[in-house]
Amino acid sequence: MSFKDGFLWGGAVTAHQSEGGYTECGKSPAVCDLFPKPEHSDFKDGIDEFHRYEEDFALFEEMGFTSYRFSIDWSRVCPDGEHYSEEGMAFYDRFIDSMIAHGMEPMCSLYHFEMPQVLYEKYNGFYSRKVVDLFVDFAYKMIDRYGDRVKKWISFNEQNSIGLIGSKKIAYGAVCPKGVDEQLFVNQLVHNTFVAHAKVVEKVHTIKDAIVLGMVIYIPHYAATCNPEDELEALNQMAVTDMYFEMFTYGKYSSYMLAKMKNENKMPDILLGDLELLKNNKCDWLSLSYYFSTVASAGRLSLDMNGNAKAAVNPYLKASEWGWQIDPLSLRIGLRNIYAKYRLPVMVVENGFGMRDELIDGTVIDDERINYMRDHIEQIGLAIDEGVDCRGYLMWGPIDILSSQGEMGKRYGTIYVNRDDKDLKDMKRYKKKSFEWYKRVIQSNGKDIKNK
Repeated sequence: MSFKDGFLWGGAVTAHQSEGGYTECGKSPAVCDLFPKPEHSDFKDGIDEFHRYEEDFALFEEMGFTSYRFSIDWSRVCPDGEHYSEEGMAFYDRFIDSMIAHGMEPMCSLYHFEMPQVLYEKYNGFYSRKVVDLFVDFAYKMIDRYGDRVKKWISFNEQNSIGLIGSKKIAYGAVCPKGVDEQLFVNQLVHNTFVAHAKVVEKVHTIKDAIVLGMVIYIPHYAATCNPEDELEALNQMAVTDMYFEMFTYGKYSSYMLAKMKNENKMPDILLGDLELLKNNKCDWLSLSYYFSTVASAGRLSLDMNGNAKAAVNPYLKASEWGWQIDPLSLRIGLRNIYAKYRLPVMVVENGFGMRDELIDGTVIDDERINYMRDHIEQIGLAIDEGVDCRGYLMWGPIDILSSQGEMGKRYGTIYVNRDDKDLKDMKRYKKKSFEWYKRVIQSNGKDIKNK
């Protein structure tokens, strides 16, 4: 098992789950603020990354990070969706400069559910081409501002989730209008965000040495049995994700999804020039978040994407407390399938294990997390040995941050942050056992992955 020289190691977070500083730079409420459950926390304080990023970047440098994925909070740099805050943009200048000074190559997600709520209320988010234009204006300003330092860009986090059945479209500032067919609404949202993505690609490709990574949440579907109907169900349920890979690689809709929309009479409104734009603006790399797999049975949904995602139970796998089934082998299978089909460099830009941590004597013994990451990294290495051009691994939440539902009890980090849902405490940082383990992994370029 060997990782090539230059393989990128590091971590990934979002602005809204980490930064805090809720009103700094004139920041306004964002659509992600509609996610948290009342029994947990809101995103107003995060882990105070807005004020403590230097301290945290120093810890990441100590671990040896060479790459760091972050998002720019649209609602901070452009609070009303149309006018820009120089103070907000100057913050990200300092943030990016510090990241680079600490040895990390920045990877920027332009959209990670941080749309100003006013654009949801006024235009219904990405369902409106007006918001597509406003997002493109935001994206172009960010690329112009930071493109001399940021060379890796993701337009939309987990972009395929827009099309997954049951996923929260409020994440894209949109709800289905009364009288509009739900699937037609989804198809229009998918198309509008494809257009926005293509325009981001077009802009990034004007920047020297800059690339775009098309990103999906990758949830492999096994057929529940050897019944051919289950196999067909698995294929059909993966079709949305495959459509995104096709668009990222070839700049066009997959033949299956195009036929499906036509056959169902649910074609989105495609403007003159849209298809040519998509065709001319393809991604450079493919990227994915990976946490769990699921199983497909004919006539049944394999996933419940509302809130904390739930997958159909696979009796051969163990699961986390939150029901996410632990399946490192499926990551290897997925990487091989993706690379065999699309032959673009691929990168794992999110992977990690949420668990409840107990701080004892200034540390956390988190063997379960170490074992999860070890097993997934090992399978990535084996996929590389089998011919996959995989360029890097970013763990999700290298420092404890609030979960997507505002839950602090579901921790992912190698660094413990001393706060809980309702009590902010002192937010002091503590190194977990996994900190030293991940440091060894990075220093050895994946050769030393044992849990000692």
